[in-house]
Amino acid sequence: MAIPAPPRKKRVTHSHARRRKLRQVQKTDALHATVPANHRICLAHNAEQVETAFDTEHILNGTTSGYLGRERLDQETIDQRPVYSLDELVGPTSEWGFEVIEADVNNPGPTFFTDINNQVFVLRIPPPQGDETFFHDAQEAAGVFEKFRPYLFKDGKPRKTHRRGDFPVAPIGISYGGGQDHPKRIYYKGLDLYALERIRNLPCINRLAAHASRAFAMWLPNLYSFYAGYMTRLLTLVPDIVFNWKDSIFACCTINFGPQTTTIPHVDYMNYVYGLCAVTALGDFDYRQGGHLVLWDLGVVVEFPPGWTMLIPSAYLLHSNTSIGEDESRYSITQYTAAGLFRIIDDNRVPLNQMTAEQRELADQRHAERKTEALNRYTTVKKKLAAKHLSHCSILLSQISLYSYP
Repeated sequence: MAIPAPPRKKRVTHSHARRRKLRQVQKTDALHATVPANHRICLAHNAEQVETAFDTEHILNGTTSGYLGRERLDQETIDQRPVYSLDELVGPTSEWGFEVIEADVNNPGPTFFTDINNQVFVLRIPPPQGDETFFHDAQEAAGVFEKFRPYLFKDGKPRKTHRRGDFPVAPIGISYGGGQDHPKRIYYKGLDLYALERIRNLPCINRLAAHASRAFAMWLPNLYSFYAGYMTRLLTLVPDIVFNWKDSIFACCTINFGPQTTTIPHVDYMNYVYGLCAVTALGDFDYRQGGHLVLWDLGVVVEFPPGWTMLIPSAYLLHSNTSIGEDESRYSITQYTAAGLFRIIDDNRVPLNQMTAEQRELADQRHAERKTEALNRYTTVKKKLAAKHLSHCSILLSQISLYSYP
């Protein structure tokens, strides 16, 4: 596909009022977490629970500050990480003996994973049931990534190596860290900026992002409310900052351009350690044979069809994908919020290296106190409730206002 060259000579001006209005629209919608009634039903219908022996309190051992996670692999392991096939992870001859969590695409429903205290901490969300337009949007998004990849990446290869695998990626959105003195959008220029803005503003991409965010809002309303409160405070500290999409609470996303996005075992320890990241799978592959999400701490291999979304605490759980066929394609959209954003908001936009000794002492005390508080924001499910009853409870929870945060 030939990308039209960005205009160079003719400048199109817009009034300051119009630009302020656009920024205001993108700032507020996700903070109110408006989930349409029909969408609430499809996000809870036919829900299935997977009970695990995992204890989310172990997350406390994976963070030093209450914000960041921690690299869990030694350097030798990092250098030797492969992309595993399904056969290597499951079955009687497998070294690992993992369990497959199947996906029923004919009668789809969300799958929620609970820890030993029956707290929901992982979700698999299907597309809206019976909505063929959603599948069309997912297919369109995959096609867009495939067509834009040669223009963004020479020979379709990554510009630099990254920790997740051998495929090109492009992060888009609000970041903080790496020496920045304040939160800001990731900088692009020229054709890169033009192409990524074209992608970001496509209705199909906005819809996929909104679906993931609404699932987050409905299934973990306390944690979502926590995010909404911090993003509201971020807008107070940096009034001109703009989210990627008006209907998504996440501050940033990474587009994985494939054509075979299969990750190696890793943790995204720069994300907020108690939070969730939303991964939406796209492409043309046999989800029963490959492209699974492997959750190493849980000992499961989760079938992950195109158009479906997984929400996981990626800063702590070790995760990867199984390999796909040589003639198959797989792309993904990963939404997340950097841990540094939460910290810089708590510290009133004062970087650690600019604090006085007294300020640093108070900050360290505040960071330590918030560790145990964060775990209380996961949704607890009563074991006596069946999936049908759980669906009803989830719908009621989603009707609570998620905007305010004390």
